[in-house]
Amino acid sequence: MSDLPGASHQPFGDLEETWTEVDGHLIRSFSTGQRTALPEVVLIPGMGAPLALYPWARRIGRWSRATVLDLPGWQHGHGRGSPSTVAAVGAAAARWLEVTDAHDVVLVGHSSGSQSALHVARLVPERLVGLVLSAPTLDPRVRRLPVLLVRLLEAVVQERPTELPTALPWARGVVPWFRLAHSVARDRPEHLVPVVRPPILLLSGENDRFAPPVWAKHLASLVPSSHVVIPGPHNACFTSPDAADTALHQVVLRWISAADPCSGPV
Repeated sequence: MSDLPGASHQPFGDLEETWTEVDGHLIRSFSTGQRTALPEVVLIPGMGAPLALYPWARRIGRWSRATVLDLPGWQHGHGRGSPSTVAAVGAAAARWLEVTDAHDVVLVGHSSGSQSALHVARLVPERLVGLVLSAPTLDPRVRRLPVLLVRLLEAVVQERPTELPTALPWARGVVPWFRLAHSVARDRPEHLVPVVRPPILLLSGENDRFAPPVWAKHLASLVPSSHVVIPGPHNACFTSPDAADTALHQVVLRWISAADPCSGPV
């Protein structure tokens, strides 16, 4: 790992910014909390929008270390940490785990980040103790770009006004955003869910139009896994971070207990 000297600071209160060199590219991450007896949680944002995960990360930081990866790395005009495709984001996140020598990680992917998280689980399963797919894209009915754009407009209406700057494409450039959206539509998470090794939690917003609960429930049926529905739209982890955190914390405790039946309460 090669963290840039002087590049670690706290521009978002308790979230510490770190730049890590991975295969000649710089990957930025934001962390909060301290490592405990529970696993560290690493989060991959959807559509390259890490700001949308900060409220949830702050809740996780109350009981463990939480790190949000800024991938592809375009939000604030800095160098790209990876190409803007689902698979490339997953490959970069997997290499980040290797370079930082992260072990026993709970990996959380939100929206398109859930698709990238599945690629991570295929590449470095030995580094994960669990996988959380929050608002997992993409409902097969939305995989044509015109339909996807209509659903995007519908989702914008549902989200809180304060959230929109964290998620919309002009914050990072229209061309790379559309490249990522195209890869989201072409990716097939239903092919990866049955072959990844870590246990899985599916997390849905009850009013999600991109990844409705019925789609997440279908993915959950492909393997032994849990499916939890929380209040909110596609970005329910932003609008209802306490509910998202409760679901995550409870499943992590179950995973740890199943892995070590002799362990007591954490």
